[in-house]
Amino acid sequence: MSLRTLTILSVLIATASQVFAQAPNKPTYEKMVYINGDGDIFVQKSLPMYLKFSTEPNGTNYDLKGKNPAYSEPMYLDTEGPNYVRSKWAVDPKTGRTVQPQQEVLYEVFADGLAPRTSLKFENAPRYSSGGTVFYGKGLTYTLTPRDGVSGVKQTQHALGGGFSDYSSSVSAGKEGAQSLYYYSVDFVGNAEDTKSSDFTVDLTAPKTSYEIVGINKGGTILSPTAKLKLTSTDNLSGVRTTYYTFDGKNARGYYGPVSTAGLSDGEHTLKYYAVDNVKNMEGGEGGAGASTFKFYLDKIPPVPTHQVKGDQHQGNYLYISSRTTISLAATDNKAGVKNIYYRIDGGERGIFSSDFKMPANRGTHNVKYDANDQVDNLSGNHWINVFMDVDAPETGIIYANPQFVDRDTLFITSKSGISLRFRDDASGVKTTQYQIDGGGFKTYGAFNLPSEGYHTIDFKSTDNVNNAEGDKHSSAYVDNTAPEIFVKFSIEKIGTKGGLPVYPNYTRMYVAATDKKVGTKEIRYSMDGGALTLYSSPQTLDASELSRFRKNKKYKVKVVAKDMLGNESEKEVEFYVGKDAK
Repeated sequence: MSLRTLTILSVLIATASQVFAQAPNKPTYEKMVYINGDGDIFVQKSLPMYLKFSTEPNGTNYDLKGKNPAYSEPMYLDTEGPNYVRSKWAVDPKTGRTVQPQQEVLYEVFADGLAPRTSLKFENAPRYSSGGTVFYGKGLTYTLTPRDGVSGVKQTQHALGGGFSDYSSSVSAGKEGAQSLYYYSVDFVGNAEDTKSSDFTVDLTAPKTSYEIVGINKGGTILSPTAKLKLTSTDNLSGVRTTYYTFDGKNARGYYGPVSTAGLSDGEHTLKYYAVDNVKNMEGGEGGAGASTFKFYLDKIPPVPTHQVKGDQHQGNYLYISSRTTISLAATDNKAGVKNIYYRIDGGERGIFSSDFKMPANRGTHNVKYDANDQVDNLSGNHWINVFMDVDAPETGIIYANPQFVDRDTLFITSKSGISLRFRDDASGVKTTQYQIDGGGFKTYGAFNLPSEGYHTIDFKSTDNVNNAEGDKHSSAYVDNTAPEIFVKFSIEKIGTKGGLPVYPNYTRMYVAATDKKVGTKEIRYSMDGGALTLYSSPQTLDASELSRFRKNKKYKVKVVAKDMLGNESEKEVEFYVGKDAK
C-alpha cells in the first residue's frame, strides 16, 4: 500500500470519528425481582430460585427439597412469562375437604429474561438519504417508544452529543451537523436493551447560488442577446435538489442549464435566483423572498450608423463629388456603445473605419457599404453611400455677336456687339461662370458688351458644382465705334454764292468718297433733294447739271451716308446752287 493511500485512509478515518460521536458509557443494571402494584411477582429469568414455606404467616421458613436436587436447589424458571407452583387440588380451609368442583391451587411467578425493545421515530423535518447518510432538515424531533412484554419498562435512556439521560418525551434535534443518537430501555427486573444508535445529519443551512455570464457582455451588466446566464448552486450537507430562477418577477422555473436571454425585450431586467436543498432548506428564506438578484441591461438594439460627405458635393441625378471630397462615418448606440464601424468601397475588402477617407479618383459611379456593431456585438443593417466621382472641369467658350469683322487675325466689333459665353459640364453641372475685361477683376457672367473703343482682352472660366475649376481662358477684340469720314469735292471752283451757298456752273461735277481708319468703308449711299438713298457703288462722278439741265438757277441738297465693315455709319449733307448767275 502506498504512502499516499495510507494518508487518504487516515484522513477518512479521522473525518468519520469527528462526524459521528462514540457511544457514551452505559451503566450496569442489577438483575432483580419486581413486585408490581397488583402483587404480581416478576423474576429476572436468569436468577436462581429457592422455594420455602411456612405454616404461619410470619413463622419459620422450611426449605422445600426437590426430587432432583441438581435441578431444584436452586431451580430456574424455564418459561418466559407466567410460571406456576401448584397443588393438584384445592382444599377448603374450613372443611379440610377437596373443593368441588375440583381445581388446582396455583402460585404464579413471572419469568422475565427479555429486555425491552425501543423504537425510534424522527418527525417534523424533511428527510433525505444519499450514499448511506440520512439527512434531516429544520424542525427535527425524535420520539422513543419502548415496549416490554413481561415486567414492563422501567426507564428509557438516550444520549445525543453527551451522556445518557432519562427519556420522557419528544426531543428536538436542532443542532446542525452529523449526529449520533444512542438509546435503550430497561425493564423492572434489570433486563437492559442493547444500546441502539442512529447516525444522521441535520442540515439547517440553505444552498448558495452564484451566477456567471456566458457570452458577450460589457462590464458584467450589459448583455448581448446571445449571452446566457449560468447558475451554480452548492450545498455543504444534503446537497442541492433544485435551482430556480425568474426574470422580472414572473413565475419561477427550474434551472437545468445556461439560460438564454434572447427572449427578453431590450432594456433593464432583474434575474432572481435561489436553490432548495434535499431537506427543503430554501435559499433566501421561505418562498425565496430574500433570494439573490442580478440586475442587467439586455442590449438588443444595434448601433445606428450615419455618414457625412465633407467638401465638394452636389445633389443631382447622383450625389456628385470631387477627388477632394472626404467621407466620414459615425454611429450612435443606445446603451453598450459603438465598438466598430465597418465599410467597404465598391465591393472591396471590408475595413474598420478610423478616419475620413476619399473615394477612388476615377470618374464614374462608386459606392460605400457600411454597418456598425456595438460592444455586445449587435450588428446593424447595411447602409449605402452612392456617389458619382466628377474629376473633369467644365468647358467654356466665347461667342461674339454681329456686327463683327476679322482682318489680319484681329476681331473687330462695336460696342453694340453682344458677347456671350457658352459653357457645359456633363457631370455635376456648371456652378459659376466668370469673366473679366482687361484684368479688371472677375465677375459673375451675364451677357455683356465692350463699350469703349480700342483693344480689349477678355478672360473667362467656369467652375462646376463640385468645384472643379477650369483654367483661365483668353480672348481679345478691337472695338471700333468710329464711322467712316465722308469727303465731297467739286470739279470746278464755285463761281459765286447765293444766299450764303456756293454756286457752281452747270457743267460742274461732284465727287464723293469716304475713308475708315480700322476696318474700311463698306458702302456709300446718297440722295438728292430728299429722294431715296441710292448706292454709290463706284467712284463715279455725279453731274448735277445733267440731272437737272432743264432747270435754271436751281438749289441742290445732297445727302451722303457712308458705312464701314462693322456698320458704323456717318452722314453728310451738302447744299449748293447750279446756274449761270451768282450774286
